[in-house]
Amino acid sequence: MTADTMQCLICPGDRRVELRRKPVPQPGPDDVRVRILASAICGSDLHKYRQPQTERDAHGYSRLTLGHEGAGVVDALGPGVTHPAVGDRVVIYHLMGCGHCEHCRGGEPGFCRDLQGFNWVRDGVDAEYVVVPARNALPLPDDVDFEDGALLACNLGTAFGAVRKAGASGDVTLAVSGLGPVGLYTVMMARAMGAPVIGVDVQPSRLQLAERLGIEAVVDAAQTDPVAAMRAFGGGGGVHAAIDTSGVTQARSAAIESLRPHGIFVEVGIGDETVYKLSAPLNARELTLTGSWIFKLYEWEDLLAFVRRHRLPVKDVIGRRCRIDDAVEAFQLADAATAGKIMFDWS
Repeated sequence: MTADTMQCLICPGDRRVELRRKPVPQPGPDDVRVRILASAICGSDLHKYRQPQTERDAHGYSRLTLGHEGAGVVDALGPGVTHPAVGDRVVIYHLMGCGHCEHCRGGEPGFCRDLQGFNWVRDGVDAEYVVVPARNALPLPDDVDFEDGALLACNLGTAFGAVRKAGASGDVTLAVSGLGPVGLYTVMMARAMGAPVIGVDVQPSRLQLAERLGIEAVVDAAQTDPVAAMRAFGGGGGVHAAIDTSGVTQARSAAIESLRPHGIFVEVGIGDETVYKLSAPLNARELTLTGSWIFKLYEWEDLLAFVRRHRLPVKDVIGRRCRIDDAVEAFQLADAATAGKIMFDWS
């Protein structure tokens, strides 16, 4: 029997998170309720964590449950739902559209005009239970555990989408700037595709972790000119592709400057400043600049197959496992940007 209330995590802002109790949500038509068994802290959660409370209060965000990387078991169905079934293991896809427009029908709800997301329209996954549209509950095979599911929900999927856009292969030299969890998974996937990869960061612990994961070269941008290092890694004329996961102005600018003619820049990290003062170099080197936002619904089976086929050591990026009761300390650690992925165990 499900209790009437549940534990959940909210984020008032000003670098604070708080545990609260809320009523257990009930699934509406075409919804399922998922009992969360693993969730994780994402870099976009840290954007919310760092926001001023006055700004979050003004939009009503501080009342909503935090988190969008979650996996668990379906425990209730709304009217009209026949699939998934109660007891099914699922990963939650966190971009929720209307389900009917051209973008939703094409498996790209992130472009829906009625887009909804966790912690800015609806309650997120850092809770004992969450309600989502049935179409957003993606099947998780029995041989993939819930921690892996939470990683697939965003970080691994985001990396997968980015390396595909960069055309990663054995013929493509690739630079990855920002070696947080998304950057490390980008390195892991690009190496599995055969690409030689150089990584750039300013945190020694993250550079060391990237080396343990098999990256070919690393650059401490606080000690070495990253543009010169990336160009040299690409044979002197620049790398074929660069992916920025940091969102930092200097890192994005350096990544673009490191590209050879016809190079591809993929922006993953979210930043607040405009950095593209590029008219002449963009034209002269015929560069391609593109964004990448998570993976598409139609890529789910490809993503699963890739991770399983290559036996990617995705848990090696986890820096800390904890219960939700330790959320305050966990967010402080994540905010310091010195650890790997932070995982919450709800089992």
